Amino acid sequence: MTESFKIDENITVKLQELGNKANRITRKAVRESAPGFAEILKANTPYESIADRSWKAQRRMDRLTGKKSKFKHMRDDVQFSGVTQTGQVNVGFGKDTYWRVHFVELGTVNQKANPFIERAIEAGTGPYTESVSNVIRSELGL
Repeated sequence: MTESFKIDENITVKLQELGNKANRITRKAVRESAPGFAEILKANTPYESIADRSWKAQRRMDRLTGKKSKFKHMRDDVQFSGVTQTGQVNVGFGKDTYWRVHFVELGTVNQKANPFIERAIEAGTGPYTESVSNVIRSELGL
């Protein structure tokens, strides 16, 4: 005697709806919590005090191309993306400053390391998790 297991069509539809709702709620929670984490990163980012804000290699490139580059401060270029297909949001620096960040974070031969990104992650993990959890709770009506 062989019995086959069969799931009622209504149950399958309801399970699919629940899965879609969970994805929507999770994406919303991540999207709404990203600006708070970006603010924490911005608060931990050191403000550069170089007056002309240019570097030797960049000045050379400007002479060759005939233009004058104006650099943003790293703190003024903190950005976050939209939610990716994997449900993540990228928080970091824009294209004008991202290439300089590692010099400050890791240091150089002539510059002591200032691990501000590490400090921002440590400071922001708790509030970010709390924010995500609050959004999920409110969406689920808990």
